[in-house]
Amino acid sequence: MGGTMGRTVIPVLAAACLALAGCSSSDDDTTEAKVSVSSTPSPTPTETAYTIEDCKALLESNYAADANTDASGEPECADLSRGEYVQAVTDVLTGHKDDIVADATDQVIYDEAWEALDPEAQATTCDLLDADGPEPVGFLLGQTVDDPSIDTAAMAEYLYAEKC
Repeated sequence: MGGTMGRTVIPVLAAACLALAGCSSSDDDTTEAKVSVSSTPSPTPTETAYTIEDCKALLESNYAADANTDASGEPECADLSRGEYVQAVTDVLTGHKDDIVADATDQVIYDEAWEALDPEAQATTCDLLDADGPEPVGFLLGQTVDDPSIDTAAMAEYLYAEKC
């Protein structure tokens, strides 16, 4: 063996042989060398051992901040297996499924309303949103939308962010 691997393997093999066979001095002393071999290194005092619950807490925090990105490389999630990480993401999203479905439903309604406008009306809506912002436009939409279940302020914010 050559290179770095050879330099690493030889001392490890030597230590393993010494641990299994023991060592004795030339004057027939029967004291054996004690070598402790650990299969998993214990965390140093500065390292933190994160659990799947820590990863879920990070994902939950990211969801609340609307920062939904892959967190598998973050310290709280990095040591999880792929299956554990997928489970953590699934648990967090499942906890918000009603909100996710409601948001998607609202967006479909907003998109349909937008598509029902002719291009000139779309441009006018965007001009109003640019000039006055979503709040006053949401109020105006509230005066024209017949369905009281539609949040026209949220609709104006959506249109401003996604369509204009």
